[in-house]
Amino acid sequence: MHTLFKSSGLISWIACLLTLAYQGISWVLTASWPTITMMDTLSRIGIDLTSLIQSLPLEYAVKAAYVLSTTELAIALWWLGATFFALALVNKVVFKN
Repeated sequence: MHTLFKSSGLISWIACLLTLAYQGISWVLTASWPTITMMDTLSRIGIDLTSLIQSLPLEYAVKAAYVLSTTELAIALWWLGATFFALALVNKVVFKN
């Protein structure tokens, strides 16, 4: 489990760097910073968010829609990587692997 968490954290941070590199290159070429949100990304890979949000209670649906439409992908990937590395540390301490 420890290596799985470390590998997932590393993959998340590499994806974050690739996202930032794409945004930086786009900024150099077009002089505008492209905003890539989590909702844009999930809809591009084929996840239907409207049906997913409809199954939630109204309070949670509004919160989920807000978070998905305002959180940038690079920030979400960075935090996801940090979470995986923290889980790897906890796993190593608790299970002494």
